[in-house]
Amino acid sequence: MKRTHLILAYTVFVTGASAAPVPTDDASFYLRLARSLESFGAVFREVNTTYVDEVDPEDLVEVGIDAMLRHLDPYSTYMKFDETDDLDMLSTGAYVGFGISVGRRDSLLTIIDIRQDGPAKRSGIRIGDHLIAIDAVRTDTMSPQSLRPHTRGAAGSSAKLRVFRDGRKDTIEVVVRREELPVETVGHAELLPGGIGYVRLARFARGTGLAVRRALSDLQEQTDLQGFILDLRDNPGGLLDAAVDVVELFVPNNSVIVTTRGRDGNEYRSYSSNEEPIEPTLPLAVLINERSASASEIVAGAIQDLDRGIIIGKRSYGKGLVQTMVPLPNEATLKLTTSRYFTPSGRSIQRIDYRTRRAPIGEPNNAIAGADSIPHVYKTSNGRSVAELHGIDPDSAVADSVLPALISYLDSEYVFGRFATIYAATIDSLPSTFSVEKGLIERFVAFVDSLPPAKRSPFLAELASARTRALASGWSSTSLKSLEQAEKALEREIGRTIRLNQTLVGERLEQEIRTRFGTDKIRESRALRFDPLVRAAKNILSSPQYRLILATQVPADQ
Repeated sequence: MKRTHLILAYTVFVTGASAAPVPTDDASFYLRLARSLESFGAVFREVNTTYVDEVDPEDLVEVGIDAMLRHLDPYSTYMKFDETDDLDMLSTGAYVGFGISVGRRDSLLTIIDIRQDGPAKRSGIRIGDHLIAIDAVRTDTMSPQSLRPHTRGAAGSSAKLRVFRDGRKDTIEVVVRREELPVETVGHAELLPGGIGYVRLARFARGTGLAVRRALSDLQEQTDLQGFILDLRDNPGGLLDAAVDVVELFVPNNSVIVTTRGRDGNEYRSYSSNEEPIEPTLPLAVLINERSASASEIVAGAIQDLDRGIIIGKRSYGKGLVQTMVPLPNEATLKLTTSRYFTPSGRSIQRIDYRTRRAPIGEPNNAIAGADSIPHVYKTSNGRSVAELHGIDPDSAVADSVLPALISYLDSEYVFGRFATIYAATIDSLPSTFSVEKGLIERFVAFVDSLPPAKRSPFLAELASARTRALASGWSSTSLKSLEQAEKALEREIGRTIRLNQTLVGERLEQEIRTRFGTDKIRESRALRFDPLVRAAKNILSSPQYRLILATQVPADQ
């Protein structure tokens, strides 16, 4: 039976063969295994034959399998034949669909990105549209994951999409033809001022290394690059081989990039670069945050341990597990954690120790890896100290938002996005000279004022709730008036904050409005001008600080 290895991300493959480790005490292990199977079989037979209600034996088995795997870790899962779309997409580098990405916005399934060359955009679908139905299937309250069976299908087949666009009274119906589309692993590439190249990776799939190579080549054709920024923020991972392909673009040939080890040290495997780098010395910065995971951490860890570049941002998620895809009967697949991976210095970045979560009652349960002991300190090629067991620490810690807290809250509540959709709903195109003027800022303030308290500020929502409870409890009119005055003061503060930050607010509004007539790449390109991590990376790459960081010992746990 052929097995496919995965490096833990949300989905990540590694090809190779796997041999089950043999327990040291064979007789005891197999005796306990036989007894366990006997007990499980006895319970299963009794439930199926004598339980008061009729049960489905297949459902019972799936419940039992799911419970068993949940006891191990969140990444070991049982998948039926129709649940492997994500894995197939990463391994083949293509999928059949409409060319849209969806997410939950205002409790509705909403289009959050659209492919420039995709069939949905050609049909008139826009970012911000709420997806109400596909053919006769109601979709607006679905989760993004549940939608996939309805968007997938044979290339050339069509479906009727019904969408609701804020700012219009009627829904919109369009017929969209499914097409085979390559997976876009390079989310955005751009030449920044000062000769700094920028590439954001959305995921690691088949062909990612080649895509980054091409993006680099395109940037080099535009100018003599002075530095390069690789943005791995919010990247949950992907194929391990793809991560290795990306790293070997920058590090010397034969450099160890990552190693994997199974139970008791079995199944050891080392992955090294096997090609000459195309950019062996170009100053390099890798951007990460708390949602950079798995394959992203392999890249960041290798670049850091080999002192090939600097890491900027926030500490990464801390996923350092390897999984194996095992074909099962009835076209099912088992995704099972079988190994851990280690960066070139030898450190594991796995943040949670799931072994302790399985500890018997009464025994220590320290779920965070290393919580019971002092983690080892490892050394980079230049002798810098780096820590283990909690993800990748940045060499330079920088927050990734410049928006004031109140404005950031409005952004997180999709207030900017909904206003942009409403504004754009009444026009067919946007002038190239469009910019946000003071009048539009005032319209935005009025729009914010019209929203429920919870959409404007969590504190305003608390005050409104407190006043309602106080009224129901019979508080005095003086107390009620004080609460009402506090509410009004906070409402005025929201408008004042928007006006005080109208440059940032106007830029954010313009980003969102322009995406309604294009793709998310428009927003990304404009956002780079204000991105604090990108600014920090540009400054460091073009200054002596870059060499100083790589040459001196920097505390690993900042």
